[in-house]
Amino acid sequence: MYVSILVAIYKDIEALALIIDALREQTYKKFEVIIAEDNDSEEVKKYLASVDVFFPVKHYFHPDNGLQKAIARNASIRMSEGDYLIFIDGDTIPYSTFIESHVTLAEPKKVLCGRRVNLEDMMSNTLRRREIRSIDLESIWRYLPQLIQDKTRHIEQGLRFKPNGMIQQFLAGHDKNIHMVGSNFSCHKTDIMNINGCDESMQDGPGVDDTDLEWRFIAAGVTMKSCKYYANLFHLNHSRNDRQDIYDKNVAYMREKRQRGEIICPNGIIKHERAETL
Repeated sequence: MYVSILVAIYKDIEALALIIDALREQTYKKFEVIIAEDNDSEEVKKYLASVDVFFPVKHYFHPDNGLQKAIARNASIRMSEGDYLIFIDGDTIPYSTFIESHVTLAEPKKVLCGRRVNLEDMMSNTLRRREIRSIDLESIWRYLPQLIQDKTRHIEQGLRFKPNGMIQQFLAGHDKNIHMVGSNFSCHKTDIMNINGCDESMQDGPGVDDTDLEWRFIAAGVTMKSCKYYANLFHLNHSRNDRQDIYDKNVAYMREKRQRGEIICPNGIIKHERAETL
């Protein structure tokens, strides 16, 4: 199966370089990378022109006109050639087995929902300074004292078990909290095309873009499936802006859509004059 991994970025060239390094180490080799940039950075263009990798790299960019991650993501979906799409953010570093894990657990009409290890400043900066590599940090027990010292959140999400093995199946079978997180999910391309991708009428805000995709997927007959403890990521710490006002507006807008049954968003991958319902 040919895979497209879609990386949503905004300005952090240092983190992007760490992601590209991690993708060089992937155990699964049949993939392309699409950089979905919510910006138009010469630095990113120069960096991508200089990288030496075994996989194709495509780059979408547009002017920095505010929070327009959905536009960049939809454009990257249009550019993708993979049958299967994996979505990550530009501040998340995949394990070397990340793509293999998503591919192994992939099913039609299923969205794989993963999580991430939330690194704090000390370990994030250690990676950024390249004092250790992310592939080394995958040996989570080896670095456990440093991770605890750094008050790393969700260290347990760094544990990786055998695909479809007894432990992974037990944990997945007892997981009552399977929800999409925008920085680690995957699906068949046809499934996200059927709901017309991300809603570009929503501003990029905390915890709403993935919630909107999730309810529309489910309404279209696509179910959520956990890939926790198998498809692992490290999340680099960074400063965050208070976007409560954007969050509140998006929640209200999303509720209105649900009341209308607007599963296929009109302002998505393909533009429609009005929404249709399945």
